[in-house]
Amino acid sequence: MNFAKMAFLHVSRKKGKTLGVFLLNFFAAVSLISGFGVLNASKMLSRDIRTSLGAAFCIRAKTGVSVNEAGETEIMKNSVNISQKTVNEIMEIGGISCCNPINYGFAKSGGVSFIPGDGHSAESDMGSVTALRFSSLAPDFADKTAELTAGNHITESDRGKILISERLADYNHLSVGDFVTLTHAKLGELDGGYVDEIPVKTAFARVEVAGIYRLNAEDAVPKPTAGLAENVIYASLDVLNELNESKPGIYTGEVDFYINDPAGLENAVRKVRALPSIDWATHFIRTNDFRYSQIADGLANLGGMTKILLVCVSAAGAAVLVLILTLCVRGRMREAGILLAAGISKGEILAQFLLEVLSVTALAMIFALAVSLSVSGILERRLFGGLPEILNEKTMTKEAECGGYMKLGGGKIFLIFLCQIFAAAASTIASSAAIMRLEPKEILSKIG
Repeated sequence: MNFAKMAFLHVSRKKGKTLGVFLLNFFAAVSLISGFGVLNASKMLSRDIRTSLGAAFCIRAKTGVSVNEAGETEIMKNSVNISQKTVNEIMEIGGISCCNPINYGFAKSGGVSFIPGDGHSAESDMGSVTALRFSSLAPDFADKTAELTAGNHITESDRGKILISERLADYNHLSVGDFVTLTHAKLGELDGGYVDEIPVKTAFARVEVAGIYRLNAEDAVPKPTAGLAENVIYASLDVLNELNESKPGIYTGEVDFYINDPAGLENAVRKVRALPSIDWATHFIRTNDFRYSQIADGLANLGGMTKILLVCVSAAGAAVLVLILTLCVRGRMREAGILLAAGISKGEILAQFLLEVLSVTALAMIFALAVSLSVSGILERRLFGGLPEILNEKTMTKEAECGGYMKLGGGKIFLIFLCQIFAAAASTIASSAAIMRLEPKEILSKIG
C-alpha cells in the first residue's frame, strides 16, 4: 500500500481530526484574506483621500514695500514676472497635474456700470480683473466663498470669456451668453479721490459672459469700487492680453501648481527650489496641502494598526497550527512505529503525514476563498459603505471603483495560500521530527 492511499484512508477514517485541521486552516485562511483585504483597503483609502484633498504650491514674485516721506507705506511696482518657460520647467519635475497662471488688472466698460464703492465717481467706475487658465481653481471658488450659479467655469481652451457676480449681473441686466466690451483701466489716487490713470482708451476686448457666480461673504470694510468683491471679473488669460495689461506667456501675478497626492508636496517643492532658472531672491513659494496635514497622522496610524493586527492574527494562527499538528502527530507515534517495523521508510511516513495535512489545507482554502468573498463584502459595506458619497469617481482608484477597496487580486491570494501551505508543511515536518529521529524499537518501547 503506497503512502498516498494510506493518507486517503487516514483522512477518511479519522473524521474528527480531519475536521479539526480543516476548520483550523479554514478560519486561518478567511482571517488572512480578510486581514490583507483590510490592509489593502487602508492603503487605497489613504491614497484616495489624499487625491480627493489634493495639494498645491504657488510661486509669486516678491513685491517691494517702502515708506514715503509722509510715513505712509507704499507698495512698489513689481517688474519681476514668471515666464511660461519657467512654468514648463516646473511642470517637468513630475507629480504635477496642472498649473493655473494668474494675471491681475482693471477694466472699464461703456455697457457695464459697476457696483458703487467708497468714493465712487465716473473716474473710478471700474472693476478688477483676475485673468487665469481655470476659474474653478481660483482661491474664492476653492474656499467656497464664491460658487458658480449659472453658466460654466473658464477653462484652458476658452478665449474671450468672463465670469461676473450675481449682483453685478442684476445691476446691469446681464445673463449668460451676453457680450460686453471692456477697455483697460488703472486705479489711482489724486487729491484724496480715486481716478483712472489711463484717460485715453486704446485697447478694447469684446467678451462673452460665460458664467455668473454668487458670493457667500460680504465686504466687511469700505473699499473703492474696483476693490469690491462684487466687481471682480474672472477672465480667460487672453482678455488682459487684448487690453495690453499683460503679455502672452508672461505672468506678473502668481502661478499655482496642483498635485494629486499631498504626500508628494514636500518633494515637489524641494525639486522646484533646486531649479537654477528661478531667482529666489525675487520670488517666493507658498504651499497649501488643503487640510491633509490634519489627517496625515490618522491615515498613517490606520495602516500601522492594520499591519499590527495582521501580524498578531498570523502569529496566533501559526502557533495554534503548530500546536494542533504536534498533538496530532505525537498521538500517532504507535502507528509510525508499526509502519517503520513493517519496513516502510521514514520518508514515506513523512510524505503520508504531509499529504494528509496539505490535502485538507488545500480543501479548506478553496472553501475559505468562497466564504471570504462574502465576508469581504460585508466588511466593505460596514467599514467603507459611505465612501462613494465622499469620494467621487475622479478621486477613487480604478481598483476601488471596479471591485471595492477590500478586493484582492489573484496574485495576492495565491501568495497568501502559498504561505499558508508552507506554514502547514513546515509545522508538519517540525512536529514529525521527534518521531523521525527514533528507531522502531525506541518508538515501540516508549509506547509499550
